[in-house]
Amino acid sequence: TEGVGKLPKLVLTSLHGSEAEIYLFGGCITSWKVANKDLLFVRPDAVFNGKKPISGGIPHCFPQFGPGPMQQHGFARNMNWSISDTENVEGNPIITLELKDSPYSRSMWDFGFQALYKVTLNSKSLSTKFIITNTDKKPFSFNNGALIILQASVTGASVKGLKGCKTLNKDPDPSNPLEGKEEREVITFPGFVDCVYLDAPNELHLDNGLGDKI
Repeated sequence: TEGVGKLPKLVLTSLHGSEAEIYLFGGCITSWKVANKDLLFVRPDAVFNGKKPISGGIPHCFPQFGPGPMQQHGFARNMNWSISDTENVEGNPIITLELKDSPYSRSMWDFGFQALYKVTLNSKSLSTKFIITNTDKKPFSFNNGALIILQASVTGASVKGLKGCKTLNKDPDPSNPLEGKEEREVITFPGFVDCVYLDAPNELHLDNGLGDKI
């Protein structure tokens, strides 16, 4: 369907009541609704012009996470993806998007590749799988990450599952993080926080302060 800024948008609907929206520009998931409540956040001033990355939802970071020799978080969130495959399993939609190298990507990262992004929507879960294939004749290395931007009330939000992790506190000096160890069972956010947790477990629990536990 036509999304904001007339950009192509996919709407995934599960027979069990959940819904998700994905823009082909950036392969960005911008909405994930359970019981008609959106759990993702998109900035009110997000730009949908097919030129700047969409600010919110679940944007891609590939082939670079953060700053580096190319633009912030790489180029995958700033390119048009295509639909590679669609499935329906017991009323739950599954869609696979594809991204390949182009003159635009090669201007920053001169390698041939195929990226497949599989999104599965269930009644109360949204799962993704990211697969990179080297289609070049030379090896390459890359970073990949998904920035999951969730709706939350900062005064009520809390996270469980990070106790014992090594931390890199980037406040007050982002260029010289302070090393430490997380001792709290429940992490809250009384003020500004910019902290990296190393070797985090596969499962974390977020209370978004809005009545949802994710």
